[in-house]
Amino acid sequence: MGREICRAALETEGIELSGGTVEEGAPELGSDLGELCGSSKAGVTATEDPPASAEVLIEFTTPEATVEHLSYHRPHVIGTTGLSDGQLAKVEEASQEVPVVRAPNMSVGVNLLREVVREISAKLGADYDIEVVEAHHKGKKDAPSGTALFLAHAAAEGRNRRLEEVAVYGREGLSPRQEGEIGIHALRGGAVVGEHRLIFYAGGEEIEVIHRALSRRTFADGALRAARFVANAPPGLYSMADVLQAL
Repeated sequence: MGREICRAALETEGIELSGGTVEEGAPELGSDLGELCGSSKAGVTATEDPPASAEVLIEFTTPEATVEHLSYHRPHVIGTTGLSDGQLAKVEEASQEVPVVRAPNMSVGVNLLREVVREISAKLGADYDIEVVEAHHKGKKDAPSGTALFLAHAAAEGRNRRLEEVAVYGREGLSPRQEGEIGIHALRGGAVVGEHRLIFYAGGEEIEVIHRALSRRTFADGALRAARFVANAPPGLYSMADVLQAL
């Protein structure tokens, strides 16, 4: 994702790539970011720390690095997933001083889909059983994905329930379905960029909503939209819904 964002930044009018970070001691340290992302030489090198000249930091890193970078007090766009409750609390605390956009998925389509899922869930009601199935490449570390939880929360909200009360993560053994539960399942394999399916089952019909990401570029373009928004926003914690409403 870091390389995809670099490439998108170099190709997007009105965006200037001022730097990019790598892990301490990484072999890419000091490399030209343009060449790293498969573009032409950019004259900007990979460093261990964000550059002081950056107006906005875009995070697709680890939870630990994301929290560490909050100390730079720059407007933030956070696409990192897998943050603990304590780490999320630190993000919220930082947003009192600088604007922060945090979204588990930067895709415009996924963020619009969330509203659709909530409405479908509300109108179908409790007679329909809900299952969420997500698939990602074999290298993805967190499961279920942040996007799966994002959409599952929307389905629960449509029924005025808290996801924590109704979520069931996978099944094995004797596990009959309980009324109102939302099943969440994670698949990992190959080079899948990202697929999310929500199925609403009833006795006489099934309704399925699917989002497939065909390229990481869709996330990079969404992150740049968020960067434009957060660069001029007042302090606060924002979502991609706020970004889309402002466009």
